[in-house]
Amino acid sequence: MNGQEEEGAIPFDFSPYRDILGGVDGEVTSFETLNRFLEREETDGGASGDGFRRLPLQIMRFDTDWKKIIRQLVWQACPKGGQRQPGWVRIMARRRRKMLLVSLLVAGFMFSLASGTLFPDLDDHEILPCLYAALYLLFTFLATYAFVKMVVGYRLARRGAAGNPCHPAHRAREPGPEERCAILYPVHHEEMHRVGAGMASLIETLSQDVPEKLHHYDLYLLSDSTDVRHVLTEQATLYHLRQRYPGVTVRYRRRAHNANAKLGNVTDFLRRWGRDYACFYVMDADSIVSGACVHQCLEMMAGNPHVGIIQTSPLPVLRQSFFGRLMQFSSHLQGAVFPQAVEALSMGHGSYIGHNAIIRTDAFIKHCLLPDFPGERPWGGRPLSHDTAEAAMMGRAGHEVWFLADVRGSYEELPANLSGFLARENRWMQGNFQNVRFLSADRVQGVHRETLLMGALAYFMAPLSVLFMVSSVYTLAHLEAGMGAEGTGELESVRLAFAGLFVLAMIFLLSPRLIALAVAMRRPVARQYGGRGRLLLSFLLEMLFAFLLNPVLMCFIVKFLLACFRRSSVRWAGQQRDDAPLTFRSCLQDYGWCSALGLAGAWGLVQVLEKQFAYGATLLDHLSEGVLSGEALLVWFLPVIAGLVLAPFTAYLTSRTSALVNRCRWFLIPEEESEPAVIRCLKAALVRLGSCFPPADGAILRHALESPLFYVSHYRQIRHRRAVAERLLPAIRAGHELDRRSLLLALNERACFVALVKAHFQAQGYYGL
Repeated sequence: MNGQEEEGAIPFDFSPYRDILGGVDGEVTSFETLNRFLEREETDGGASGDGFRRLPLQIMRFDTDWKKIIRQLVWQACPKGGQRQPGWVRIMARRRRKMLLVSLLVAGFMFSLASGTLFPDLDDHEILPCLYAALYLLFTFLATYAFVKMVVGYRLARRGAAGNPCHPAHRAREPGPEERCAILYPVHHEEMHRVGAGMASLIETLSQDVPEKLHHYDLYLLSDSTDVRHVLTEQATLYHLRQRYPGVTVRYRRRAHNANAKLGNVTDFLRRWGRDYACFYVMDADSIVSGACVHQCLEMMAGNPHVGIIQTSPLPVLRQSFFGRLMQFSSHLQGAVFPQAVEALSMGHGSYIGHNAIIRTDAFIKHCLLPDFPGERPWGGRPLSHDTAEAAMMGRAGHEVWFLADVRGSYEELPANLSGFLARENRWMQGNFQNVRFLSADRVQGVHRETLLMGALAYFMAPLSVLFMVSSVYTLAHLEAGMGAEGTGELESVRLAFAGLFVLAMIFLLSPRLIALAVAMRRPVARQYGGRGRLLLSFLLEMLFAFLLNPVLMCFIVKFLLACFRRSSVRWAGQQRDDAPLTFRSCLQDYGWCSALGLAGAWGLVQVLEKQFAYGATLLDHLSEGVLSGEALLVWFLPVIAGLVLAPFTAYLTSRTSALVNRCRWFLIPEEESEPAVIRCLKAALVRLGSCFPPADGAILRHALESPLFYVSHYRQIRHRRAVAERLLPAIRAGHELDRRSLLLALNERACFVALVKAHFQAQGYYGL
């Protein structure tokens, strides 16, 4: 309007912009004068830049031939004799050998008992009974080994850090001035109110817990987003954090080409800023970590130069859906036992899960930049799930990797529904299969080698479980009585052996959960779960739903395996972080085939059992005194059948937030009974950020064009790009609508951004711009 007032026009008010800048009354009367003031700040050194010193990186190289993998497994599973190792390595190896021996003996004993009861006719060489016997031996050994490891590990873990002279906490010290730590938040189309609240809660707890050490930490928001709306929410989050916490450095980097997902994002950070930091702490979009936890990890890294990674054990929090609360409760209950056992048995050869962990920068750059594998996905390409392989490569280079369950203040959020949980399992499965190729690398430590191998083989337990059930139905239905005719003495001894097998099997299968329950039932701990009565009821409900969900998980893993062998690949994408429920239609589409499979399995089982009577009285008839005769055997498979048939309803109902569960305080966790400061800070920051800018699916573009804080901060953040301006400025000034890619380019070029803002206000009738 050429600065002239017209009828109905509104004079533009620059006072909010002047208030943000401070002390510029009368100096800023138009966008041109505002821009000159901001550019003068840059010339005078008033604006802080995001400068970096580029670091050349070298991707590691090694042979990935499958034949070499087999040779490595055979010849290099044990350390070489001349290799000097810390004392804890020998102690750990001795413990693991003893546990393996005990597990083999117990499994062999149980198999010898079973050979006279469950499969006495193996000499007939029928395929299914022989398969049943082999799978029984395998599953018995695995259950026994898991039980022995858990019991021994938890017994050792009860001593705590004080009882472990090798624990990194014993040599922790205050970091020196040069030992600085970058805290990384890689994001890709995430809900930025939640991510920003996590960053704000960390900054506030750092200021509360270690205010004099705040200068050791810089925060980085590393974006791989390509949608303009998500990019704007990321930038709005950045500008809010910088305004609220001016004493903390918060930097933002968005890659134009988001190759290799999170792995490429972190590598890009290391290339730009790696030389400036001794360590970096990796977060996930849903990570919640207290300042005390981060600083404790940095102190341990400062005092233990041989440690490459310290992984905390994040506890799940904040879920409100039934499924989320169920998994959250189970993780907390068993997390009081299992992570400590893992820590005690792996020690400096621990695991890394990809987030809530601190990493030594130079060691990671030298030894953990993973190569692309030859071939196409899912077997080739850049590793999809790289954390386990990075831990193995760190150990291969001689650095220790510690999984420390006793470091408090580390939290995360679990998937809110069954579909999100299964999608995550699918990604992990394909990543673990790729990681098998790292077995061909020399000097991989035995524990890391076992982790890589078992991470892939664990997914084959699902199809083996299917075979085990099929073969067990066939074998049990065709057992013929051959002992009753010569008297009851031998039958009674077999009955006792059968009872002993059943008791031992229940001990090995249920004892991990029962031990976790026994630990939690102690009076001081039980109060954190709402009391012993509420804890016991929640435990029983969790067990019931575990029986229903496990058959569904088993079938989906078999489906994922078949898709993987057909070379069907998955990719990392934005994940659902809230508690929004699933629709019943989507549940029918995704889980209807499970119901059909369950009904077909029930029909097939009934057909087998009806033919059983043709064989006369079976051995199981005598052993169980009729409990397992005829159709009664169907009851033993009811959890599997019911879990499959009810899969769509289970997925739908558990995805919803239950008012009854929340009102009765079932599945209560300690963090809900006594809320930590970092979670209180996060909730307050969520409310504050929600009032500062809209979400990505809201009016975020309008906010970016109208907000004075966004304009001032964004103008300082972006720069002139002549080629972009020459191409897009004419279209903007002519009032043409830009496509999303062009809009993203225009918003990140100074002249185009200013033109978009002015055009937006002019369209609303403002003058004096």
